[in-house]
Amino acid sequence: MIKHVFKLLWNKKGSNALMALEIFLSFIVLFFVLSYLFFNLDRVNQTLGFETENVWMIEMDAIDKLDSLEAVTTLQNLKRNLINLKEIESVSFTESIAPFKGNQWRTGTDDNGFNMNTLMCPVDTDLLATVGLNVVQGRWYTEEDLNETIKPIVVNQAFIDRYYPDKSMIDSIFILNGDRRLIGVIDEYRYIGEFADSEPTVMELTDYFQNMGNVLLKMKGDIPTSFEEELYNLTNTTIKSTSNTITTLEYERAKDSNESWVLIVALLFICGFLCINVALGLFGVLWYNINKRRSEIGLRQALGAHSIDITKQFILEILLLTLLAVGLGIFFAIQIPLLKVTEYPDSLFYRSILFSTLIIFLLVITCALFPSVQAARISPADSLHED
Repeated sequence: MIKHVFKLLWNKKGSNALMALEIFLSFIVLFFVLSYLFFNLDRVNQTLGFETENVWMIEMDAIDKLDSLEAVTTLQNLKRNLINLKEIESVSFTESIAPFKGNQWRTGTDDNGFNMNTLMCPVDTDLLATVGLNVVQGRWYTEEDLNETIKPIVVNQAFIDRYYPDKSMIDSIFILNGDRRLIGVIDEYRYIGEFADSEPTVMELTDYFQNMGNVLLKMKGDIPTSFEEELYNLTNTTIKSTSNTITTLEYERAKDSNESWVLIVALLFICGFLCINVALGLFGVLWYNINKRRSEIGLRQALGAHSIDITKQFILEILLLTLLAVGLGIFFAIQIPLLKVTEYPDSLFYRSILFSTLIIFLLVITCALFPSVQAARISPADSLHED
């Protein structure tokens, strides 16, 4: 049966080659779209490492325009006034490198015998309680750490996994802009955004009044929006500026991710549109081919073929054609993980190949089923009479 089907496919190799090319190109497009989709969904499903619910943020203005002494006094007054509000549980000052702001500070060194490159985040001692960081080894900073001769340092797990895997580094000293003693490890702090990669990150301890960019506020439960006006007036009065803005980390998270989600939805729409066009094309071609082969169908039925045999023949033809086209697509797609073309995990591409194959075959079977069933219902007398 299969040998006979291959012979039929070869006899119509011109039209079948175009159909196979359409299926092949559809597979390749699906493969790349699904790879991009899975890659981003995997990143979104990773923990941010900090809480966004009930955390507000004040973006301060004009602090950096003050002289150093006045700036310190202003921030000290602001922290005291914020802590005195019953709606606020904890306050932490950060630089412009704040969650979802898109700002980065990178540094690197090869003084440890290898190339070390890491993100740096200026933090104060209150960040742990304010955004709920998770310390997995060692401890977080205390006020005493500000006066240590060898500066203490807290890093994320990605830093340990990349530079010191399978080692206990607590209380160890290494070089990064001077000698540093590692006192703690947090599981994660993906402050750049939920679509950002997990990168080695160092939490750089600074006194809170040196961080003149943003203030993070841990609120006590759900706070009514009316409190925002009170907070805004208090901030403006203390800083003596009306250009400060108040937002929430949940809002900043959604705003930061919006562009990535729009791109994903757009790609899915394009991919869906492509699948619909392929389905319509396959359905039309199969319907046309079956109508052209009515005499063949009638002759087979006259020779004793059952309706199920007719249906199986046409479905088998398109499945074998699809198998050839998808097999060629898999050959090219699998070169990406085999040749290590990218640094992304191989499982990402194997998953995309699997799902692309399943979608293509599901699409083809769906398109072939109805015309094949209709072909099986053709009466031998009618088909032979028309011929």
